[in-house]
Amino acid sequence: MKKLMMYAGLFLLIIASNSFALIGLRVGANANITQPSATIAFEQLTNESFNPTGFGVTAFAMADLMLLKITADVGYIDFGEQSYEWTAPIDFPTTMKKVSAQAKVTAIPILVGLRWEVGLPVGPKFHFGFQAGVHNFTYTYEGTAIETIFVDETQTSTEFSIAPIIGLRWSALEASLLYMVVEDFNYVGLRLGYTFGFGI
Repeated sequence: MKKLMMYAGLFLLIIASNSFALIGLRVGANANITQPSATIAFEQLTNESFNPTGFGVTAFAMADLMLLKITADVGYIDFGEQSYEWTAPIDFPTTMKKVSAQAKVTAIPILVGLRWEVGLPVGPKFHFGFQAGVHNFTYTYEGTAIETIFVDETQTSTEFSIAPIIGLRWSALEASLLYMVVEDFNYVGLRLGYTFGFGI
């Protein structure tokens, strides 16, 4: 985890330092609200849905590149926790027992992309674009296994991710809506951010 954050920070630093040679560098931070439409792949919860509302933060850099803007993001998203209950056979068919579990998902997204902005020199600017990269997921399971023994289990995975994005920027403020496509973990995201401009 520490190495991943170090590489992500270095990645953004390289993008930002190289972007000073371009016109219109902006850096900033976003607050993220997410709503997944996902499945949990734990053995005990195979194909169970996971859809609580999550929150996160993102640091980003953006710079002009001819008629487009290049973007680079790194962040942390807590997708929340969801509880599950089901009935498992202990001594089938005579004895059944209700068991429960909680699943929690977090992720570190590292993304790059292109953005096209439309608007007058003064006033709001609408933007359209996409981002692609990876999400480093951590899945935590706490609860009863099928055999009714308590399980505290953590899994990690790194998944390719891509998202179309639309939004609005007005001076230092911006808002974006995206649909992130990730294997078994698609989600809708709303970003609300504040930016600082250089060379504009």
